[in-house]
Amino acid sequence: MRKIALLLLVICIACSGLEMKADTSSMVAVGDTMIVLRDIISKGLPVLYIQTVDGEEPTCDYVSAPPGCMGKTITNATKVPGRMIIYQNIDEIDSVLYDSGDYVNDVSGMTIKIRGNTSAYATKKPYKIKLQKKQDLLFRGDEATYKDKDWLLLKYDYLLARAGFKVNELLGLLWTPQLRFVSVVLNDQYKGLYMLCESVKRNPDCRINVDKNTGYIFECDPYWWNEDVYVNSITAPSYNFTFKYPDSDEILPEQLQYIQTVVTDYENSLSGPDYPDKIDVASFAAWCLGHDIEGTQDAGGANRYYCKYDSTDTSKIIMPLLWDFDMAERTSGAWSLSHIKHFSSLFDNENRTFVDEYVGLWRKMKSRFFSTMSQFMTSCYTSSEGRALNASLELEGRAGGYTPTSLQDHAMDRIIWYNSRYRWLNRQTDAMNPIGDTNIDGTVSISDVTYLIDMLLGSARVYRYAGDVNGDGEASVMDVTTLIDMLLSVN
Repeated sequence: MRKIALLLLVICIACSGLEMKADTSSMVAVGDTMIVLRDIISKGLPVLYIQTVDGEEPTCDYVSAPPGCMGKTITNATKVPGRMIIYQNIDEIDSVLYDSGDYVNDVSGMTIKIRGNTSAYATKKPYKIKLQKKQDLLFRGDEATYKDKDWLLLKYDYLLARAGFKVNELLGLLWTPQLRFVSVVLNDQYKGLYMLCESVKRNPDCRINVDKNTGYIFECDPYWWNEDVYVNSITAPSYNFTFKYPDSDEILPEQLQYIQTVVTDYENSLSGPDYPDKIDVASFAAWCLGHDIEGTQDAGGANRYYCKYDSTDTSKIIMPLLWDFDMAERTSGAWSLSHIKHFSSLFDNENRTFVDEYVGLWRKMKSRFFSTMSQFMTSCYTSSEGRALNASLELEGRAGGYTPTSLQDHAMDRIIWYNSRYRWLNRQTDAMNPIGDTNIDGTVSISDVTYLIDMLLGSARVYRYAGDVNGDGEASVMDVTTLIDMLLSVN
């Protein structure tokens, strides 16, 4: 009976995600050498140890765009079943944080498959993990809130995603994906450093919350030609819209027709003054500003995700998050390509609500932006996770056949970028909408005093941020006084 009780205790610990001592004596191939699994765990990062059924490796086929379309991507990605154990060295003990168990459909285990588009062409593949039983693989201490079946393994990218998601958070977008750095071992082959990250999907508790029956998550997708279900863009022939929710194999014809109408109305609205009736302007401005902060060069596969909470007329289209920072920090001294190619109609629109939101959001956050990002990037290499990541870079380099740069250098590169970008964006936004330009016509004059008074009286269009001349967070009669003083001091 005592043995049975002990066995039950071990099973309960494994299932609950609590720590337990682990057998980590397996041999793992790292490049041309073999080391013991515990040597990888000793670096301090969580180690995802995955064994697939019969040692099967995930595979895919590579496809290029048909004439008139863009991009290259993958198809026929095999979904390979297996078991995943997450190890971590805690207080000098190799512990098991999670064990999926052997694969049993809808009961235990997991599947792994190659994901991505052009990123899947590299030797080091990104993967999608699907658990058979929901679990919070980031172990945030609130299993009821954060558990999910779908997780991503994204290739380590020199802190670009960690920095980009911090920008996403500062901008106040609907959802900021969380990640942690891990080492991955697949079938006793060290695959290197990855980011274990939440995937873009509906989860009303912890990801994107849309109505279960009438909500949508969709993407303006250059790879639409590789999908079975999509709706058409009327303004960009290289793009169409594909679905994250509902799943493409579950979406009904009437839902397709509804979203086709929604996106057609949305795209048509961008060239006229009534676009605020269709879109959540604040989220669109935040998304564009985020990519301008990041200096994103990718205008094609920039992952323009949208969501609509339900099918009511009051539910507007929202841009819920930034995603994909592989081509960040590449447009020094220039706007991001997303700004130029996808938002020009809003910046040029006669209705300047979008411009007001964009400039106002930057002015609202800029006083704390650089110091916050600098402190955050510093913490990325001084934290316990950062020290473990830095210690793991040697293995990453050995597996890839190169000498890695230190984590501190990666963080300093990010800090240098944000310092430069901060100064550049200040100049651009001041030129776009000078302080005191309440009617957003590009100049500051007595007409702005009149316009601000009309705004306060309710007889002129309200530009929320432009009316706040003195920067106290609201437009009031004090701003009229400040604006008059500004004009008198100039004259």
